[in-house]
Amino acid sequence: MKKLLTLLIIMIIVPLWADSAEIVDRIVAVVGTEIITLSDLKKQSSSGKKEPLTTLIREKLFESEIERLQITVNDEDMAQAIREILFRNHLTPEQFKKELEKEGQTFDQYKESLKVEIRKMKFLGQVIVPRIKISEDEIARKAGPKPSEEDRMRARQEIVQSRLNPELEAYLDEVREKTYIEIKE
Repeated sequence: MKKLLTLLIIMIIVPLWADSAEIVDRIVAVVGTEIITLSDLKKQSSSGKKEPLTTLIREKLFESEIERLQITVNDEDMAQAIREILFRNHLTPEQFKKELEKEGQTFDQYKESLKVEIRKMKFLGQVIVPRIKISEDEIARKAGPKPSEEDRMRARQEIVQSRLNPELEAYLDEVREKTYIEIKE
């Protein structure tokens, strides 16, 4: 009898509870094996970027390519990046940690975000930069008459920088064509 009474209570209460349940989040897109939720989309929209869903899809494609190519950051990469940051900002490690704390961030949190950025930079250097073709004529025009080797190097870097984002977008468009993407309504 107790089991029957319990079952009856469950049959009455669960439907009432389910009716009052509120959807907190939902999937708005699937990119390969990754999902984009409504809360991700709202956060991206609040950042003011145009086409937030397209931006999120590109970010997922970018992240999946970094994973697919197994681009990693080792301890030496991290140590070198932190040394450069300290040098450029004229800080000791202790001062740097205090500055992070003022911003509400721990050193470990900073290292994790730095690791993500280094992986992205490595990807760009290994995959995207080699796709950018620059002629000697372009360098000569950009560097000016009778350029030094330093002027030529600077001109080359400026040209690469100006073409980096369009080339990354073209690459991600190629990846997108090969990736399962479903946008939910």
